[in-house]
Amino acid sequence: MMVGILAKAGYELTEDLSTAQIIIINTCTFIDPAKEESIQTILQAARYKKEGVCERLVAAGCLTQQYKEALGKEIPEIDIFIGTDSWQHILEVVQESYIHGNKKIYRFDTAPCEHEELIPRQPLTPPYSAYIKIAEGCSNGCTFCYIPYVRGAMRSRSIPSVVHEVKRLSSEGVREFNLIAQDSSFYGRDLNDGTTLARLLKELVKIDNVKWIRLFYLYPTYFDDELLEIITKEEKICKYVDIPLQHISDSVLRRMHRRDSSQSIKKLLKKLRNTTPYITIRTTLMVGFPGETEADFKELLTFIKAVKFDNMGAFTYSAQDGTPAARMVDQVTEEIKENRYHELMAAQAEISEENNRNLIGVDTEVLVEELLDDGCGNLQAKGRASFQAPEVDGNVYIDHPGDLRPGDFVKAHIIDGYAYDLIAERITTDRGI
Repeated sequence: MMVGILAKAGYELTEDLSTAQIIIINTCTFIDPAKEESIQTILQAARYKKEGVCERLVAAGCLTQQYKEALGKEIPEIDIFIGTDSWQHILEVVQESYIHGNKKIYRFDTAPCEHEELIPRQPLTPPYSAYIKIAEGCSNGCTFCYIPYVRGAMRSRSIPSVVHEVKRLSSEGVREFNLIAQDSSFYGRDLNDGTTLARLLKELVKIDNVKWIRLFYLYPTYFDDELLEIITKEEKICKYVDIPLQHISDSVLRRMHRRDSSQSIKKLLKKLRNTTPYITIRTTLMVGFPGETEADFKELLTFIKAVKFDNMGAFTYSAQDGTPAARMVDQVTEEIKENRYHELMAAQAEISEENNRNLIGVDTEVLVEELLDDGCGNLQAKGRASFQAPEVDGNVYIDHPGDLRPGDFVKAHIIDGYAYDLIAERITTDRGI
């Protein structure tokens, strides 16, 4: 939306930083690696104030919200600081900065933007795929997470607002819609008007030209039967759920202030596994949370081997300033965190390969994203099945793609499977709209 606002005002987007007069870094503060990446990206961009034509360097988003004073002191090259609820004022602050010369501009509002559907948007994803943010903020209060401090309590968009955006994007050729929020399964409950994620989905599936709708970040507490029913029954909704469980040990879950128990999590997963058609389950887990014992970790390891998640990501706990977990006394050493992380991921790699080998012989639909040279002078089409989310999951590689092009949907027959990727043969093609 920031790009859309600036584009409407006459600014042109460039992928070459050396030619950019305004550089905006949209930062993250969720875990230490995200902070480090944000800071390094800002420092790299700052070079272009000397080496390129950059006139204004903008730091936006969560890191800016949390560390606005420190960033101003440590990185003087930043001209504009804009908070998580102020992105809609990007044009105003840029214009203000030019008016005031070398004066640094700070903009940190406390209220979110209203009427978001009226704001121009310029997608930064491929033309056939888009992310749709259905809510902002989070009200869960997990002890390790700083998101509520920088983004506030859960604030859901209305169903008409989301429908308006999806209709517009689908008319422009977008066919895959990935719905995201800090807690998507809680969507609508803060509005107290009967809005739920299931009711939103019932409206979205009515929209012409929508091919795939995929759900991310479904907090297990609010994953109810109404939601499960629409996922299984509606053809346009991918049979794919992303449920960030974080852990399975009850003692760790309590210290995390998660609202689920080992028993409730296993009950939900059993229900999902027994559903027809088959639903792909992705999760994210954390190792090294304060107080996590070797027994807690072994319980987690045993758990993933039993469940055999189709896709799994993991990360080591990192203390976030100002959160309750950062003040806990029984912090786990970095060495133990890393060892547990690698052991968990190694186990999941074996599980993923077994899962993918079991897919050999299956026919599936694949969204083509790229054409590649396989290194021997032969072309391959690289794409994703409906059970593979962009960026975080594996890919399907199709030999002898013929006239396939990015954005095509092709029926393919899986002939081989590896730890994260699949090999397939082409059957038929859907050119889309």
